[in-house]
Amino acid sequence: MLRSHKPKQSLSNHQVINSNTLSSIGRSSRAFNTLCLTVALLLGTNSFAQEGTFDNDIFIIPYVEVDGSFYRLELHLIPNLDPPEFELIAYSETSIAPELYASSFFDGYLFVPDVIIDGLSYWIELHQSGETSFELNDYGENLAQNKNSLDSSSIQPDWQRLEGGASDIGIGADGSVWVIGTDERPGGYGIYFWTGFDWQRVDGAAVRIDVDPYGNPWIVNDSHQIYYWNGGGWTRLQGDARDVGIGADGTVWIAAGGGIYRWDGYDWERTSGSAVRIDVDPFGTPWVVDHTDDIYELIRGRWIKRPGGARDIGIGADGSVWVIGTSSGSGGHDIFRWNGNFWVQVFGSARQISVDPEGIPWVLGTGGEIYRGL
Repeated sequence: MLRSHKPKQSLSNHQVINSNTLSSIGRSSRAFNTLCLTVALLLGTNSFAQEGTFDNDIFIIPYVEVDGSFYRLELHLIPNLDPPEFELIAYSETSIAPELYASSFFDGYLFVPDVIIDGLSYWIELHQSGETSFELNDYGENLAQNKNSLDSSSIQPDWQRLEGGASDIGIGADGSVWVIGTDERPGGYGIYFWTGFDWQRVDGAAVRIDVDPYGNPWIVNDSHQIYYWNGGGWTRLQGDARDVGIGADGTVWIAAGGGIYRWDGYDWERTSGSAVRIDVDPFGTPWVVDHTDDIYELIRGRWIKRPGGARDIGIGADGSVWVIGTSSGSGGHDIFRWNGNFWVQVFGSARQISVDPEGIPWVLGTGGEIYRGL
């Protein structure tokens, strides 16, 4: 609360963020209830749900990144304006712990990835409308985030080992399960699908795989070539990739040597960033793991760093996000599920993961062992 800080001071007694150092906030294309902001606005700006405060019309954002530095902002809500508008009254430079993630301020826009309103998570974007004034530009619900806000006690799977061995696994929104085997062939390893009783091989070879909502696998071979199953054989697509991820809505993303791309039905559209592992939530939003094991989610065109580290990532058609962590266990690395705020560890270890439509993980051990959760 503001009372726990120094009394409010004028801008003359604080550093002022001007247009050269700040650039955020714009015009709202949608109505947003001012009463919601004045009464219910709470910011979850890090993995421990440490909240910003809104009291006596003072809105405090504890961590905002500006050009590699971190700031604590104090803004005052200007009454009776629609869309809502805030006046910057003070800021101070601060530090941020490595496990926390911050809001960002870039090119005139202040982007806050997690705003909790009535128990639901939203993102908001403010645009700088004057030297020290900021206007609500846009907002939206973090759909996948809200789906993952569940009781961590309900997610512990019971592991059942299946026959066979595999080096990668993908599961479609229709429940189809495909794996890359351990039998070397030109192009990588054999490709198999689960019949419900055993594994059936199809022609071809690959090293990475995911499955679209209709049960058709998309693969990457050891030459980084991209193919999808057309029902009777493989169709090659242009481009190259290191990994492929497909959402329950059919959106296809790849992590390539030259960046991260989305398939538009005709060509690959590049977005910013780079990654070594990728998967896609039911709304077409990619989550990635980069070469330093950091985890990111793409929100409103910005990569938002999530806490922790990972070696692989899988997302179910229900929106549940699972990762293989970085701490070693007997069967690979620790296994975690995202609960909307932080990662909840479950029993077991593995090196690859995919998630079925009900949010249940299937994993591969260090020796290629195949397990499904029950």
